[in-house]
Amino acid sequence: MYNSISVDGLNALLWTLTAVGILLSVGRFAIRYASAGRFHLDDASHLLSVLLLVGLAAAYTHGFPYSARIASIGRKEEEAPPLTDPFYRHYLQLRLVVTLLVFMVLWSVKATFLIFYRLLFDVSQTFLRLWWVAVVLTFATFWVCIGSTFTLCGSASDLYDFRKCSSAKALHDIRTTYKYWCALNVGTDLIVMALPLYMLSGLQLRPTQKAILGGVFSLGLVVPIVDILRTVESLESGTFSGVALWSSLEVTIAVIVASLPLYRVLLTPKGRNIIRSRLSGERYNDVDGSPAETQRRFCDTPASPGKRSVSTYQGDLETQDSESSKYGGGVQQVPLAQLSR
Repeated sequence: MYNSISVDGLNALLWTLTAVGILLSVGRFAIRYASAGRFHLDDASHLLSVLLLVGLAAAYTHGFPYSARIASIGRKEEEAPPLTDPFYRHYLQLRLVVTLLVFMVLWSVKATFLIFYRLLFDVSQTFLRLWWVAVVLTFATFWVCIGSTFTLCGSASDLYDFRKCSSAKALHDIRTTYKYWCALNVGTDLIVMALPLYMLSGLQLRPTQKAILGGVFSLGLVVPIVDILRTVESLESGTFSGVALWSSLEVTIAVIVASLPLYRVLLTPKGRNIIRSRLSGERYNDVDGSPAETQRRFCDTPASPGKRSVSTYQGDLETQDSESSKYGGGVQQVPLAQLSR
């Protein structure tokens, strides 16, 4: 199925998707600045993932011919050079660089989502406790993956020894490592995705609003799905073109997906009006949709005791603690509300 995909075809797909990721990221930054007037920490994390993606695409482009030749040697379509040939060392060095960059891209995307969700739900102490658990697990799994990269062939000193890296024991260990890399990556993705979905259940929103937000928060589901498909391809057939295809799709789709949540602003008239008013230097009145110099305070539905009410236009959330309102606290402006100031 994948044998018809050439190295040039893989490079064309990789750089096309990378360009799409860059363009959507530029749009993401423009929307954030137009709606908020400044950037936030999740923008810095996303910028890091974009820069890492470009570096990874360059490493892939340089490494694809090496991987294709290794695959050809494995199929006995080409005579293997002697093990002292520098080709093997270069191949293993590129494999290390690519593997490290893949982890850096994927985990920087996780960090972008984690920071974004922190901005959204910072008002909830329950969320903050769960958020810190997710941060610790994500941080720990990242370093587990990074550390295990250096022991794929046994000890770290054997990392560039192709004879040991291609031994039966090493190949068995590599297959096992791929499995737990997939488990750690998919597991942390699901944990990160579960945070906002859990919070949605406690928000007083119309069903359509919950469905829209649930869809936005579930965009990241495509990344673990692609990772599972890539791992299955690596373990089952192990063809160069198949593994390269799914690897290229995974990292580029991860960056693309991380760009998309802010585009929800453009899907609502209020969101578009707010951006237009900010670009024209005016303030936006939530009630009648007209420019105003009043501070924005909006709530979709009256809150019942103990629950939060949320305004979800403009691609962000304003949260009101109903119990504080009950005791005279009024509307509580939380960090994400500042994204539109």
